[in-house]
Amino acid sequence: MDRSAVDLKPRILFVALVNNVGTERVISEMARQGVLCALISPHDFYCAKTQAVTRHFSIPGLSSVWLRALFVHHQLEAAALNWRAQLVLPLDDVAAWLLRSFAVDAAIDPTLRDLLVASFGLPKGYAASVNRLHFMEVASRLGVRKPNQWRASKLATGEIVPQESDFPLFIKAEHTCGGDGIRIARNFEQLARELEGWRSPGPKHRLLTWLRAVLRQIAGFGGPSEVDILVQSSAPGRPAFRTVAAWKGRVVAGLSLAAERIHPEPTGASTVVRLVENREMDETAAAMTAALGCSGFVSYDFMLDENNGQATLIEMNPRSVGSCHLGGLFGYDVCGALASELSHSAARQRFDLPEKKLVALFPKELERDPSSTYLQSPNVLHDVPDDEPAVIEAYLQHLAKLHPTQVAAIKEIVHSEAGNRLQRPATLRVR
Repeated sequence: MDRSAVDLKPRILFVALVNNVGTERVISEMARQGVLCALISPHDFYCAKTQAVTRHFSIPGLSSVWLRALFVHHQLEAAALNWRAQLVLPLDDVAAWLLRSFAVDAAIDPTLRDLLVASFGLPKGYAASVNRLHFMEVASRLGVRKPNQWRASKLATGEIVPQESDFPLFIKAEHTCGGDGIRIARNFEQLARELEGWRSPGPKHRLLTWLRAVLRQIAGFGGPSEVDILVQSSAPGRPAFRTVAAWKGRVVAGLSLAAERIHPEPTGASTVVRLVENREMDETAAAMTAALGCSGFVSYDFMLDENNGQATLIEMNPRSVGSCHLGGLFGYDVCGALASELSHSAARQRFDLPEKKLVALFPKELERDPSSTYLQSPNVLHDVPDDEPAVIEAYLQHLAKLHPTQVAAIKEIVHSEAGNRLQRPATLRVR
């Protein structure tokens, strides 16, 4: 490909501060859509293994995410300004928080700030995008279906007392995902213990909290400063989510999936998903996206009661999720829609996958259970990225540590020619 053709391609800079499983898939899919992709991350992250990254701006792979964050600003300026990125997209919640903080920091280069605002949309929505309490307060004002919610401080002082019907309660720390940072109180006694631990941490916890706060300030984190956290009541149904490509508060494409299996139960990440179509999820995602003025990728988590179709909004991920690359298979090409916005080209055509609606996410279902019946079923697609040997090898090493006695079986599943694979239609690729 000649240099002039490369220069005409849209350019997206991805940023990863947490080594989340599956984050590389959105990079690979955007590259398939004709986008040039660069990455800021430690060199040993999974997302750094994909051949879709044409330029890697490395930061030290230190043990603490808050230490890693100290090195983002310098690399971000070099990558965004010299590499001429058109869009900056975070791959985890911490990166999403930091990048939005830079977007409203007067000390940041104005050209970089303009790029970040273009990437995330209106600054008025940043606080709610990166803070669960603020997000659910916006949801309350919009009147969408949601659980009961409280600030932990008000429950701890007895100012508010939940009803027995609200249990189990979910106590959610900020800037966590995949079930991390969520504690469950199944009755008043457990709630009292959890809140006491939150209100009166030990000296080691207080020291670590102070150190993290100092590091965040140096790195450039801003936004909501309160230490209060969200407590939510339970909602009926199974976990589901709607991931969307947004542009200036408008949803340009969306994909809704329900979790057939999650790991760990009951609050972990999806490992097997299936397509769902639910009007309430569509409308709620559109309303929240408009209220927050979002651009880029965002995802909304729901509890979906399939007996009556009611979808209860529980939180937001202000970034892409590890299954948004699946959209084109089901006729909801989220990645293609965002690529089209950048390139000012026509949206990708619709493509419907016949019959098979279940997808086992790689390597998440293997993490959960290498003997999973989903991985043996001819009716389930296993999304092993056959065109990414370095990614597969990195995950095989990861899986070998988790399941040392099942290494041979895992390799057979991953490398099996008879395994179900995701076959993306050529019509979805930008040439």
